[in-house]
Amino acid sequence: MKTHTYLALDLEMYWDEHLFEAHRAIDPKSDRRATAVKRVMAASVFEFSVDAEGRVATGEVASWTEYDWGDEQAVVAQLFDYLRARADTPVLTFGGLATDIPVLVLASMAHGLRLPPQLIDQPGRKGPRPHLDLCLMLRGGGRTWSHLSQVLLRLGIPEELIAAKPSVSRPRQSAEWRVLRDHVELDCLLLAIAKIGWLIAQGHDGLRFKAAAIGLISGFLRRRPDHALVPILADYSVELETGLRELAIPT
Repeated sequence: MKTHTYLALDLEMYWDEHLFEAHRAIDPKSDRRATAVKRVMAASVFEFSVDAEGRVATGEVASWTEYDWGDEQAVVAQLFDYLRARADTPVLTFGGLATDIPVLVLASMAHGLRLPPQLIDQPGRKGPRPHLDLCLMLRGGGRTWSHLSQVLLRLGIPEELIAAKPSVSRPRQSAEWRVLRDHVELDCLLLAIAKIGWLIAQGHDGLRFKAAAIGLISGFLRRRPDHALVPILADYSVELETGLRELAIPT
């Protein structure tokens, strides 16, 4: 088994009220805020790898927000360029096939942007999948879907790291944009940790959850030492290390 590298991807979106109201003008009975009226306000990617012996390595943490780049078009263009430069590395999302990818495709259509190879529809394509949806992988042949928050709680991730996931409002001030950046970057780390749990369940040799999670958190914090949740992440890492030591103590 060779080393597998992934690009954990997460978006933060908002409802475009102008698009919504324009559609309502055509169809006054409609009160559904469909995917087509969502816009991307932030995006992040966290690169990580798992080798044949279960060792974890981390790469860049990259993120883009409207505050820094001006508008949706610029944010999406930066994300696409980043993915295109890593065309051989699959993108990992949670529920991306249902939400993130359709919004990115709509954004590419609206702004005349070419999709990166990982997101292009390729009927009949052979070889490794360029996009992996962990939510779909967990669902398998069943009918029930799990939220990432539920999966993370099941894995024992501290509630403080998950609490802010369900609701993210559109920022109005620079400090709020900084919070949003921290949020979308953290989601990528949490997605990577969830992927580790899935790989272990699939029988990946040598991979251990606590050691791998420590490696992911350590790599993330090296690149984001000023992240707002550094204390909570550091405490969780210590908790994991304590658990490893306890396992190593002979009984």
